[in-house]
Amino acid sequence: MKVVLISNYWKKSLGGGAKNYLINLVNELKQREELEVRVIFRKGKDPENYGLREGKGLFSLKAWFILKKIKPDVIYSQGSWYCLLPGVLYKALNNIKLIHTFHTEPEPEDKLSFPERFFFQSLLDKCDWVTFVSKNLKKRVETIYGLNFKNSVITYAGVNCPVAVSNTEIETFRKKYKIPENSIVLLAIGLTALKHKAEGAKILIKAVSKLKISFPETVLILTREGIYSEELKKLSREEKLQEAIIFTGTIEKPSVPLSLCNIYTHTPLGEGGVSLALLEAMAMGKPILATKAGGIPEAISDGVNGILVEPDVDAITEQLKYLLKHREIALSLGENAEKTAKERFSWGSSTDLFLKLAK
Repeated sequence: MKVVLISNYWKKSLGGGAKNYLINLVNELKQREELEVRVIFRKGKDPENYGLREGKGLFSLKAWFILKKIKPDVIYSQGSWYCLLPGVLYKALNNIKLIHTFHTEPEPEDKLSFPERFFFQSLLDKCDWVTFVSKNLKKRVETIYGLNFKNSVITYAGVNCPVAVSNTEIETFRKKYKIPENSIVLLAIGLTALKHKAEGAKILIKAVSKLKISFPETVLILTREGIYSEELKKLSREEKLQEAIIFTGTIEKPSVPLSLCNIYTHTPLGEGGVSLALLEAMAMGKPILATKAGGIPEAISDGVNGILVEPDVDAITEQLKYLLKHREIALSLGENAEKTAKERFSWGSSTDLFLKLAK
């Protein structure tokens, strides 16, 4: 069976969760017998697949010509109309399965005009299945975009087995970013690239400022280079936290700071699906403090495998204090988080569901 994925973001691009979702899914698909997998993408680099650095309309047209050449049995498009359009055009004359997935939570200002909604809806109506990476995302897309779906299903992200990290790697990381041995390390991955995530990072930074009154050895690591990085660095200076807030930029091996951290903090104001970074922290058995945004409550049950809070400085500060004062409870939450990740979120089960829809 030939499967073609069409995406805006692919390898070596600035795409976040959607890109990582696809990379992991493709890696899993390639492990299955009798599957030939190809990717058509706009942003990124991958000589083994089809990069089309074109405007949206021309991208759709060229992707359609590539589909005619490959002759796929299944087309799996992602997010935007210009990724779906080539599949709809190809399906019009060919007996294939067409699946489309939404990854990103729309903002209220993203509301579609009537012509835009009519056009997108007409494309979606041609799909065999429309999938969403969380229940919350489906509700948001229906509410904000005003779209309807005949056949829809939730396809959660999975999580890989934790990557082994050596003591040498951890010590090298400590030295590079000047993190003292006695530090209480909080970590937040990927909150610098989208507005609703950066706003949550601002609240977290202000909470760290208050937390340091009781726990002065606290540091917060913020990874990924994003368009809001400078704005967050400015806030850390204003809060006089230059040494306590560590900006690493984009790192190749997130498992290193994950291994190092005492608490994983995930505080976006919105979240389309269940963050891959959150799932990775769960898989590593880390105590987690997260906001109740988006699909997060679909993975974290408050007081069972993590702590859920409102996006409020005082609420976050108090719950961080609670976890630091009650280490045995934090340990138990981490153990339960690891169990949840293993039982409910795997790329194997995600791929099985995709292949079931593709039949």
